[in-house]
Amino acid sequence: MEKIKAFAREVFLFLSSGVFLKNFAMMVAVVVGFALFSNWFLGCFTNHGESVQVDDFIGMHVDDAGRQARDKDFEFVIMDSVWTEGKPSGVILKQEPKPLSRVKEGRKIYVIVTGDPDAYRLPDLKTSSYDFDQYSKRLAMNGVKSRVKERVFDKKQAENSILYFYHNGKKITEREIKSGYYVIPGDMLEFVVTQQTSNELQVPDLVCMNYSAAEFLISSSNLIIGTVNEDGGISSQSTAYVSRQEPAAGEPVQMGMQITVWISQSLPDGCTETNATAPEASEGQGTEEEENW
Repeated sequence: MEKIKAFAREVFLFLSSGVFLKNFAMMVAVVVGFALFSNWFLGCFTNHGESVQVDDFIGMHVDDAGRQARDKDFEFVIMDSVWTEGKPSGVILKQEPKPLSRVKEGRKIYVIVTGDPDAYRLPDLKTSSYDFDQYSKRLAMNGVKSRVKERVFDKKQAENSILYFYHNGKKITEREIKSGYYVIPGDMLEFVVTQQTSNELQVPDLVCMNYSAAEFLISSSNLIIGTVNEDGGISSQSTAYVSRQEPAAGEPVQMGMQITVWISQSLPDGCTETNATAPEASEGQGTEEEENW
């Protein structure tokens, strides 16, 4: 017991001695000084606690954004490019970190930009669809525009079937599509498609007919009386006779076309009274025309 007390007394005397306290104080000062220096050095090296605001770069070209952010030492990294109609390549669509967030200087800004479109191979009509509505929907899914340029009567093919189309003024047929025809998303294709009814008809023969009967026949044929020229004096137009017409009888014209006629008060040479009234179309004749259409 006496030995323990003696050891404790020696330890106390050592720890309370001036030499130990002086050395201990120096050690504490060194540790604290090193800690303060380390904290200061790391703060200077990493800009600890300092941040800058990220600008909104969306809609800017990536090169312009890089020049604008040069003072903040931002580095732009393009993660992906997406074709967008109406926009040139290189325009920023998305960015990370997001606009107005705070980051350290020198931070990498990850962006998605617009890119150039890839050429698109048109699908084969035979394996896809000849129907314009279905084919145009498939084109629209790939960014290709389409519209009907012209409808052509064709009783052999189904209504709205694609015959060919125009691309930049060039006629493209099914053979060229099958061989591999490429367009760029955003291009416009103008299609010529079929229709089952025809707008074309033949001009009826009006010569020798009474003008009233000729006028009735023209209107019932989906045509229009245009200019009426008088040969000699006309006392009553309704009782006059058609002496000449233009276009001539039998010529193919489109529905709604104007027919020019010449009329005379007397019956033209070579005409008889039996020609002066409009012929009535028989049921068989009407059925035949419908079948031809």
